[in-house]
Amino acid sequence: MIKERLPMAVLLLGFSIGTWSMAYGVPQGEPRARQRFMENISNLYLIRLTRALELTTDQTAKIYPLLTRVEMDKAELQRRMGADLRDLRGELGRARPDDDKVLGLASRITEARRAIRQKDNEVEDVLDGLLTPVQKGKYLVFTVDFLRGLGENLGRARGLRENIKRTP
Repeated sequence: MIKERLPMAVLLLGFSIGTWSMAYGVPQGEPRARQRFMENISNLYLIRLTRALELTTDQTAKIYPLLTRVEMDKAELQRRMGADLRDLRGELGRARPDDDKVLGLASRITEARRAIRQKDNEVEDVLDGLLTPVQKGKYLVFTVDFLRGLGENLGRARGLRENIKRTP
């Protein structure tokens, strides 16, 4: 059973890490713009997932609310973890870092990562009970392809953004 669940867990974790890293790849403009960007990525993922897995209406009604809620929860955890990581980098960059502060921040980061994994496990358990074996296979292929394509497109967009000449 663990061997069957391991690939799905790895992919869900990959999606979490991808989502987290994307949040920091978005221009550092308005926080609402970053939030809308992440919501758009999540919506695109859900729409394409529904098509790729050929979900039934019943499956969709159960999966959408779960994925939406979990992604919102993870986004909040990742936002706080990002702030803690910035603080930790700042503390470690000091001439004499405060051991207690470093330990506290490291503990909060570790706990946030643990909470994100628990969210991924929650999704995995629900999907395991809802999807057919063929849909599970399609889910694995879809997730890898979606993340790969998303990463490539974001990389190209970042490269284009760097080449844009702006006039003052």
